Amino acid sequence: MRPAPLIAGLLVAAAAVMAVVAFTAGDDDEPAGRAAATAEPTVVAEPAGQAVWVRYGCGSCHTLAAANATGTLGPDLEENLRGMPAAYIKESIVAPGKVAAPGYGTGMMPEDYASRIPPDDLDRLVTFLRQSAR
Repeated sequence: MRPAPLIAGLLVAAAAVMAVVAFTAGDDDEPAGRAAATAEPTVVAEPAGQAVWVRYGCGSCHTLAAANATGTLGPDLEENLRGMPAAYIKESIVAPGKVAAPGYGTGMMPEDYASRIPPDDLDRLVTFLRQSAR
């Protein structure tokens, strides 16, 4: 009889039990695992995207709480972009005339951002806006 495999098996089983206990341990009202699964994700603004926001002066026209912007010339982006896919947000930047927000006519937003904002910066901006509009 070789005890080493038996001990190794017990150690693996004990580690699995400890992982389950750690996952489900929490306060009396809510197990930690359930709380983690149902909690709203924390929005952490993408710093590079926020830098693009600032560089192109987006806050001078738009309201966006995550950027402490209160512009009123354009729509409130948190409200108008909530739940929108990245492709929609990108199109609203590079072809704003196609997807103008209700109450905001075409021609208000510059139409040349596709050529002015480098593709990587545009992706960072879109990520920042999606995170901010949750």
